[in-house]
Amino acid sequence: MTLAKQLLPILCASIFLSACSTGSNKSFVLVPPSESQIENSIKAQVSLTLNAFTPVAGQALPNETVLDAYLSRDYEPIWIQDEKVNTSIYKLVDVLEQSYTHGLNPIHYHSGIIKEYLALKQPSPQQLAEMDVIATIALTSYAHDISNGRYEPQLIDPNWQLDAPNSHWKELLYLDSATEMVNALPLLAPRSPQYQVLQKWLVYYQELAAKEKDILVSAGVPLSAGDTGPRVAQLRARLVQLGDIRFSTRKLNEEQFDSSLKEALMRFQQRHHIAADGAAGSKTIEMLNIPLKSRAKQIAYNLERWRWLPSELEANRIWVDLTNYTVDMHLNGELTSMKAVIGKPDRKTPVFKGLMTYMVTNPTWRVPHRIARENLLPKLQADPNYLIKHRYKVYSSWSIGAKELDSTKINWKSISEDQLAFRFEQEPDEGNALGQFKFMFPNKNEIYLHDTPAKHLFREAERAFSSGCVRLEKPMVFAEAITKGSKQFNEMNNTLKTGSNTVISLPNYIPVYLVYFTVVPNANGMLEFRNDIYARDNLMEEAMGYSPIDPRDSI
Repeated sequence: MTLAKQLLPILCASIFLSACSTGSNKSFVLVPPSESQIENSIKAQVSLTLNAFTPVAGQALPNETVLDAYLSRDYEPIWIQDEKVNTSIYKLVDVLEQSYTHGLNPIHYHSGIIKEYLALKQPSPQQLAEMDVIATIALTSYAHDISNGRYEPQLIDPNWQLDAPNSHWKELLYLDSATEMVNALPLLAPRSPQYQVLQKWLVYYQELAAKEKDILVSAGVPLSAGDTGPRVAQLRARLVQLGDIRFSTRKLNEEQFDSSLKEALMRFQQRHHIAADGAAGSKTIEMLNIPLKSRAKQIAYNLERWRWLPSELEANRIWVDLTNYTVDMHLNGELTSMKAVIGKPDRKTPVFKGLMTYMVTNPTWRVPHRIARENLLPKLQADPNYLIKHRYKVYSSWSIGAKELDSTKINWKSISEDQLAFRFEQEPDEGNALGQFKFMFPNKNEIYLHDTPAKHLFREAERAFSSGCVRLEKPMVFAEAITKGSKQFNEMNNTLKTGSNTVISLPNYIPVYLVYFTVVPNANGMLEFRNDIYARDNLMEEAMGYSPIDPRDSI
């Protein structure tokens, strides 16, 4: 079935009654209509065609942008010049058909329909006008999607609040020629080296899945150094297929688990966040056997996430890498990283961008309602002296001037979660839940970075233990880095000595990104597949709903 026939229900029948005839020639000779005929036809068809192309999925097509572009050129065609079809339309079709290499779905860009128009031997002015408008819609939609992402992240996941759309893609429609427009398309994709490496790996997985079957390792007892047999050969072949072993002409016993195979398996385990013991146990075999097509989809989800980020990232920034449980400080040309503790799966740390403007030394912790209801109240019902032991104060309400109460005179067992209206505050000391520092980038989620007395949690490999805020392994290093060389640096040290609760404005405000990627390139350029701790890939799969392997597979 052709693309045009698939899309007929969403197109006005009058537009395509004459356009769906077949032809074998890529180029054709026009019975030249006049330019005024074509322009008049475009003027008549542009609104009708725009309305016919309703969104297939994800973002609405940027129809207003197309209409504005035609208005600005007095409905002069874009793809037809001197009564001939500009050859750049063929290059456009090629670009659209290759959109799957960015994890996008070619069916959204109507290349098959454009090709059917191009196959007409003697197109009418109306057909030429229709083709011109459809090609411009396809160009504009692709330009938008490759630079901003096709999907609205908050429609996929309400906790995903990082979306930084730009309008640079619109400028492409005002270039001097169709050739320049098409040539500008590759420049709209994110320029991040990580995006570019991910895209290359996507193409690798796509091509590999198209020409080879997955080499699977049969279930069985764990495999380790010294073992022999056909399962060892499967393991070796799979690691070759996935790129962890480079093909070698050196003769070896394929069924022998030697030291080089162990090293390759450890590399595989490290980049899949598995304990790198060099033995193929059940977890490792499970990861080895994930199909190539599934991995291609996962890469595509992460490419879309990159398109939701700003087109350019600030040189100085804080990068909270949620799936890696780390905070990376990009400051003054240097990178400093430290471990972090993030929100539990039932209290996810949201994805968003903020601006860090101040810090608090020796902070008081004002317990959020949810934590008070779900965590603090049960402890109080078990031990009425809990607040005194842990240096909490309790106030009658959250209003300014609320009266401080004696916690030992409150019957906590008689209070239910929905009745709890008190305000709880934990005084500054070494046992305070926020430790010595709180780093603030004001946001609606009330998320911030802070110290913690629970240092033992940083020894864990997976560190999703908080109620949403991000705990820092080395808060003093963080505080020194963001105040280095300023008067605030001395102020900070003085307040730590005196133990005073002090708000310190930062000498320079710093953007903070809380990001979530389940596939990233590692330092060696290999892909690192991370645990999808918040099950966000499942939401991406539901929203995107296709297999970005090969356009022929989706037709």
